[in-house]
Amino acid sequence: MILIAVGLGADAMSICMGIGIRWNTGRHRFRLAWHMGFFQFIMPIIGWSIGERVAGAVASVAPYVAGSPIIFIGLKMLYEAITSKPGDLAQKEEHAFERAVEKAGARTGKDPTRGWSLVFLSVATSLDALVVGFSLGIKNVNIWGASILIGFTAAAMALAGVIIGKHVGMKLGRFAELAGAFVLIALGISFMFT
Repeated sequence: MILIAVGLGADAMSICMGIGIRWNTGRHRFRLAWHMGFFQFIMPIIGWSIGERVAGAVASVAPYVAGSPIIFIGLKMLYEAITSKPGDLAQKEEHAFERAVEKAGARTGKDPTRGWSLVFLSVATSLDALVVGFSLGIKNVNIWGASILIGFTAAAMALAGVIIGKHVGMKLGRFAELAGAFVLIALGISFMFT
């Protein structure tokens, strides 16, 4: 479960590295860590409740239904990390953030650690956790312990990402995304065979 938490936290960490380049006060750090952790905590619970209801209907193929989404997320992260150039990750996150802010009707360039901008960013980052929660529901895992671990890990990794972003920028963001991808792919495969 720790590896799943780290794999999911890698996304939050890489995004927070980009934000930490510009917004890096104690308040920015707290808001990012709190929101990333909270949404990474709550989304697996929502996904789990759906997965638990579906588990009976897919009992004969449950390991494949549980492992496939996690492998897909890992492959998507791996593809994005491999096909992007070192500066592309920060630019990609910035464009995704700007689109989310525009949809919310806010001004682009606004502090992403405040208001609806932060909520949209946190939800978008935790969608993978929703899918993982679905898989955990099919596997009938204790979701409360798993979600607490995922939430705290994401909060810690988001905080570390903001701090690292201030000092080294996006140089490590690609590494974090690659590491998270490999962890999730391996775990998805293990879900299929256990």
